[in-house]
Amino acid sequence: MQKLLNILFLCVVALSCWAADDQEVIIEGESPQVNKHLQYDGIDVSSYQKDIDWSATAKDKNIKFVYVKATEGATYVSRHYVRNIENARRHGVKVGSYHFLRTGSSIRAQFEKFKSVVKPEDQDLVPLVDVEVHQPWTDQQLRDSVKLFCDLIEDYYGCRPMIYTGANFFNKRLGRMFVDYPLFIARYAASEPVLTGAKWTLWQFSDRGRIDGIDHHVDLSRFNKGCSVRDIAYRPTRAARRRHSLSDEVDRNKQRPDQVNVGKEAPKLSKRQERELRKKQEKERKAKERAERLAQEEKRRQAEQQRKEQEKRERIQKEEQQRKARKAAEEQKVKDEAKAKAAAQAKAKAEAEAKAKAKAEAKAKAEAERKQQRRQQTQQRKAEQQAEKSKSSLSSKQSKLQQQKNQVRKQQGTSTSTAKPTKKTNKSSADNE
Repeated sequence: MQKLLNILFLCVVALSCWAADDQEVIIEGESPQVNKHLQYDGIDVSSYQKDIDWSATAKDKNIKFVYVKATEGATYVSRHYVRNIENARRHGVKVGSYHFLRTGSSIRAQFEKFKSVVKPEDQDLVPLVDVEVHQPWTDQQLRDSVKLFCDLIEDYYGCRPMIYTGANFFNKRLGRMFVDYPLFIARYAASEPVLTGAKWTLWQFSDRGRIDGIDHHVDLSRFNKGCSVRDIAYRPTRAARRRHSLSDEVDRNKQRPDQVNVGKEAPKLSKRQERELRKKQEKERKAKERAERLAQEEKRRQAEQQRKEQEKRERIQKEEQQRKARKAAEEQKVKDEAKAKAAAQAKAKAEAEAKAKAKAEAKAKAEAERKQQRRQQTQQRKAEQQAEKSKSSLSSKQSKLQQQKNQVRKQQGTSTSTAKPTKKTNKSSADNE
């Protein structure tokens, strides 16, 4: 990994060295990755962002506009331009187009390329001119060339274009000639850009934004205080709309209308300068491709490492889940066994209690039966005793009655022997008795 990072660093250094004479670093400060919820007003995209899901991107309420790269130099056309313009507008996003100004091509040829690609009826925002390189031009030649391109834009599209550049680049190389233009300043720092004698409209504060629907980093921008989309809205003049048909006629005749008043174009490069410039641009392109290839390889390596780490985490997590599941199963088994044992003990206890209860009930029943039998026997004895007593009493009474009878008979016998006249009376008494 360290070796790959060293190679990548060397490629970036080489790219910076090869491009030093042809391109000025216009960005100040570093651009850390920006939280996608940070406040911003718009973005700009190119083929670097590749295919964009505008249905997802358009849902971002922070995005009030988007600038789409159309052309670069006199030959390059972004292959994603038409698709981005159409899809962004279809999803309700206000769009504008920008051109990257190159020093190795004719300004008029660059304008013609831009005009052939960017249709006025497809624009919601004023055109944007990206000015970042100046070699081998002098500062004055750069200003004249930018002014010429802006005049051609203003004449054809009927509005003054906006200029994109860095704060130092503007203060040092463009300056007072463009203070009346809307300015789009790139500065990747916490503090706002400061311009000499001019006010910026838009500030590109990061190139590390993350937006839904876009897989790559994207530039984030915000409006200056008091500025809004109205300040960069595309409102062409009537004269420009009338000149569109005239310009189309002139294009067919390969002529230019005399009434167009534009600035001077920078002198053409010599063949040697063109060769050197092409050589530098080729080196820059190769170094950029090499750096991008290494970056992609590093990205793939990191993705593969992340995938392996994710698989390892998932495997560890799965093993941990399985271990927990086994432990839980064992604990549940122990709980089930304890529960079954407790249930068996409870059943045995219940059966023992039931047996003891049945035994106690049987014993109680037997005791009750014995008591009942004893009561019956006691009652029977009492009855027998009562009967015996009654019988004895009756016998006693009979015996007494018999005694009385015997006594009466005896008395009657005595009376009969002593006095017969009273016999009737005694008989009556005896009968009465």
